[in-house]
Amino acid sequence: MGHARLETVSESRAAMNRFLLIRFLAALVCFAVTASGRAEAARLDFLEINGRLHVDLLAWGQKQGFRSRWNPRTGELLLTNRWARLEFKADTARMELDGVVVWLEWPVLKDRDRPCLSARDLESVVYPLLKPSKLPPNRRIRRIALSAGHGGKDPGNMEGARQEKVFTLKLAQEVERRLRAAGFEVVQVRERDEFVPLEERPSRANRRKADLYLALHFNGAPSGSGSAQGAETYALTLNNGHSTNGGRSSGPQRGNRQDRENLLLAYHIHRMILNSVGLADRGVKHANFVELRDTEMPAALIEGGFMDNREDALKIFSDQERGQLAEAIVDGIQAYRRLVERGAGE
Repeated sequence: MGHARLETVSESRAAMNRFLLIRFLAALVCFAVTASGRAEAARLDFLEINGRLHVDLLAWGQKQGFRSRWNPRTGELLLTNRWARLEFKADTARMELDGVVVWLEWPVLKDRDRPCLSARDLESVVYPLLKPSKLPPNRRIRRIALSAGHGGKDPGNMEGARQEKVFTLKLAQEVERRLRAAGFEVVQVRERDEFVPLEERPSRANRRKADLYLALHFNGAPSGSGSAQGAETYALTLNNGHSTNGGRSSGPQRGNRQDRENLLLAYHIHRMILNSVGLADRGVKHANFVELRDTEMPAALIEGGFMDNREDALKIFSDQERGQLAEAIVDGIQAYRRLVERGAGE
């Protein structure tokens, strides 16, 4: 009996410690929200589900002034106001913001027939997009680093005799022409058909003190079936977080210092690509790519379609269509700049 009583006391203490830990973590999330200028959401009720903190999306949306439409049978939630349209679906990690797919770190869950979002996704995915942070008054977005994927001995994806490295360099040159016409400075990580190791690419941008970093790629399905299509744009995986396509972060990276800006940049470039080029929407995602880990500035990696898909290939290999992709990338940079620079577009 004494042994059983000791187990009961131990279990009670463990439960109490767990409760205190959850409340402590909730307080930390509230502090982070408040410290980043979101005091209106600091007093949220947090729920522990599957060992993670969550917020009730219906209650959160009401506090933010959203109108809601929730269908507990299908698990679909729509939140709308004058400025934004958010769509969620229970048991999936897919969110849509103004019609653009953004992948969450964790699926939305149902608790007592109400939709619940992880507190980490609220703070690290939803808020950076809805309420962008401004740069300090003395900072401006002026110098853009462009990293044309592959090169030299590394051809990248192949479609017949066509090599990815050729078309990423063409795209980088087209983006550069448009950026310079818009008044930006440009740093080309590679200016010709040369092999630049992945680790060296962000280092070149860092040395030149670029304000943004864009890695340019084209996709290819592993099976070569041509069935996969569309654009996807990546930000660095969150610190100690899960990547969208599997795997997780290996710990805090230099690029994680700009997590909020990384996501905002990826979103606005991706949105412009969808609006202008007509590629299918594979979403804004997180990945632990080498090119994104060591950047000292906001960074994104663009996969501008599948070379082995007939419809995407027409856009990739056509100078005119690829020029539209370049224009969309520049428009995305401009949209990001207007949001984060004080006095730009205000």
